[in-house]
Amino acid sequence: MKNKKPYKEPVFLFTSGSLRQAAYAGWYSALGEEERTKEFSHNAHSEWAKELGAGRRFSFLSRFNHDIYEKVDPEKLKKLVNKFLLDLKKEIKKAKKP
Repeated sequence: MKNKKPYKEPVFLFTSGSLRQAAYAGWYSALGEEERTKEFSHNAHSEWAKELGAGRRFSFLSRFNHDIYEKVDPEKLKKLVNKFLLDLKKEIKKAKKP
């Protein structure tokens, strides 16, 4: 009997950068690797922000460059992404209130 891998790594499952990073976060979470889980979870949020920024209405980033990583300090980027997501969460909560 051949020894086959019973899984596919997330890199083959998604074409979207943010979904791929999120899949890796889940992958490492399942393997119990907390640090890698946090790293990939944050990367997923950063990729998502990059995808938003490259969108039609938000064209302040180019789709195929890595300016967000090359020109913004990683710690500053982490703070910006976290603030962005917290602000979104607040707005969503506001909209849900009757």
